[in-house]
Parts: sequence; C-alpha cells; structure tokens
Amino acid sequence: MLPHLSYADAVHAALVDAGIAPDTLTASAPDTDDRRELIAVFSWTGITLRWSSETGWRHEAQHRGGPLSVDQFAAPAAVATAVALLADGRPPVKHRERWTGARSLAVAIGDWEQTTPPSLPLPTRSRSHS
Repeated sequence: MLPHLSYADAVHAALVDAGIAPDTLTASAPDTDDRRELIAVFSWTGITLRWSSETGWRHEAQHRGGPLSVDQFAAPAAVATAVALLADGRPPVKHRERWTGARSLAVAIGDWEQTTPPSLPLPTRSRSHS
C-alpha cells in the first residue's frame, strides 16, 4: 500500500466537508528509475492541486499557478481553505498548520523510499466524486 493514501483521504474528506469535493483524486507513485516520489492530484474544472512527497503542494488555476504557501503535510482544513480561495479567483493565504498525522507519514514515506525497488511497478489509485 502507498503510505500517502491516508493523507490524500484526509484531504479529500476535508474538501468534501467544505463543499468543494474534487471531480477526481488520483494517488500514485510513478515508476521512475531515479526517484521515489509519491503523488496525489485533486482536480476540478479549472483547478488542479498536486501534492508530492518531494516538493509539497502546488496548484494550477486560471491565471495562477505555483507552490501553495502551506506545509508539505498541511492540515487538510488548510488545504480546503486554499482551494476555496482559488475557486473564488483569489490567491491562497499562507497556513502553517500541520496535519496531525504528519510525523507518522514522514516516517512511512522514508521507510517506503528505503524499501521500494527502483524498477517495481507501483499501483495507482483513483477516486471520482460525483
């Protein structure tokens, strides 16, 4: 199992609770020879939010894009706030609040990076919300 699924699920739940459920959520670990990266992508019409175990949170929205000013393991509610602002055409604000499971996730990612062979095909998990 991919270690970031619990975080992606927590963010998804916060987005649903805020009334801004993504059209799609994809959690994956791309198969590359030189990197061990975990990714979660949340998509709406006009907005894409991407979390990476290497680079943290980034967004693409109409006329905007770039890193989000949130912790790599931001609290799901902080991510939902950022998405709500983007959906209203406003820039997201800086949040420092961390997810309560951040420390465990960081350890799990480190363990995963150490134990995953470079050429192992890794699963992708997608979820659509209608």
